[in-house]
Amino acid sequence: MTAPAFKGKASEVPPLPGEDEYLAGIIARPVARPAPDVTEAIESGPFDPELALEKADVIRLCDPAPMEIESGWTVRPDGSVQVALRTELPGVTAEMIEWWSDWHPLRHDRYRAWHPTEHFGNRLLPGATSQEKSYWGAVIFFDEFAGGQRDQLRTEFTSPLGFGFSHRPFERPEVKVIISARVGDEFITHTDMAHVFIQEGDGLVQRSRFWIAEHVRPRLPGPLVAAEDIGENLASRKLVRDFAVPDGAGLAVARHAAEEHAQLGEILPGLFERFGAA
Repeated sequence: MTAPAFKGKASEVPPLPGEDEYLAGIIARPVARPAPDVTEAIESGPFDPELALEKADVIRLCDPAPMEIESGWTVRPDGSVQVALRTELPGVTAEMIEWWSDWHPLRHDRYRAWHPTEHFGNRLLPGATSQEKSYWGAVIFFDEFAGGQRDQLRTEFTSPLGFGFSHRPFERPEVKVIISARVGDEFITHTDMAHVFIQEGDGLVQRSRFWIAEHVRPRLPGPLVAAEDIGENLASRKLVRDFAVPDGAGLAVARHAAEEHAQLGEILPGLFERFGAA
C-alpha cells in the first residue's frame, strides 16, 4: 500500500554550505548493511516470546551486561510484536547522537540520508523549551516505509522518566543517551520505542526495543481525552491486534530499523565533523 504524498513540510532551514552536495552523495550510495549477527538473528525467525522484555522492565536496557535477547523479533501470545536490536556504533559519541536528534528533523534530505530508500520526509513540532533535552516533548511526523508499508508516523518523544525508565538510568556511567518515544498516527498511538546508548570502547552500543501494539491508545481531542484510558482497554485486545498488526510486521520493522541504525553509524561521524560546529 502506498501512502498519499507527505502532507507536512519540514522546518526547511537553509542548507549549510556544502550540505546539499554532501547529503546527495550519501543518498546516492547503497544503504549500510547491518552486522552479520544482527541480520542472522532477524532472518532466523521469531525468538521465544517468553524471552521478550516487559515494558515495565525497560531499565534493564541500561545494564551493559549481555541480555538473553539482543536482536530479533517475536509475536507474543496476546498478538503484540516485539523487536530487539543491538547496533555497534564505533567512533560515535554521545555528543553526536544529541546533535543528530536536533539536526536531522529540520530538513527532508537530512532525514532521507538516514535511510535513502525508505525515508521520504519529516516535519517537526518542537517540544517545550523548559525540558532538559530539546527533543523531549517534541513531535516529529515521519514519512517512511518501515512496517511493510509506507506510513506517516506521529512520534512523540518523551523523557526517560516519562517513558517508564525507573530509578535513575544515568547513574551507570556507561549510559550516555536515552531516546524514547510513543509512535502512532493521527488517530491512535500503537508503538512504544526506546533506544539506549551505552559507552563501549571508542564508541557506543545502541540497544533498541519496539513494543508494537502492546498498548493501543486512541488519540482523542481535548474534552474527550479522559476517555483515552477506556479506549486503550478496548483497543489493546488480541482480536484488535490480530486485525490491526499486519502479517510480517515484526520482520519488516526489524529489517528497517537494523538498516537505518547501521546507516546512522556509518554516516554520523562524517556529518558531525562537517556540520556539527555550524
